[in-house]
Amino acid sequence: MKTDKIMADFQFLNNKVIEFHIQNNLLNTEDKTIKIDCDMDYEIVSCNEFEDRYLGIVDFIVDLSGKIRDNEAFKIRLIMRGNFVGSKIKLSINSFEGMLEVNGTATLSQISRAYLTSVTSLSGMFPINVPMVNIYAMKKYKEKSLDNKSQ
Repeated sequence: MKTDKIMADFQFLNNKVIEFHIQNNLLNTEDKTIKIDCDMDYEIVSCNEFEDRYLGIVDFIVDLSGKIRDNEAFKIRLIMRGNFVGSKIKLSINSFEGMLEVNGTATLSQISRAYLTSVTSLSGMFPINVPMVNIYAMKKYKEKSLDNKSQ
């Protein structure tokens, strides 16, 4: 099937790492249990309307920490930024913003997972496979958290 017939009205343009920190205190960890905590979030940085299209920027944030007993073994922070474009002919600005939040976040979460697996493996650590997340559940949780803060 020709892709021009099935191309989505929302497209990923590119991504870049805008922040990355790793603190690795792992040494002789054989036979030791490492408890890993993972926190993920996203932020719609911008959503702009132009004459012929919409452009949006999304940040996907991952914070990882590992502990052996009560001792910190490692800390990692990654902020992955993605740029997205949408068809102004087929989408409203509200639809585009919703796609940034769901589709953009989903795209960046997978890129971030691959990045973290690779960089941890190359850092003398065990490769960390960040769990896949339900983006819709993440969105609802974020909305609920914001509602609770405003009350």
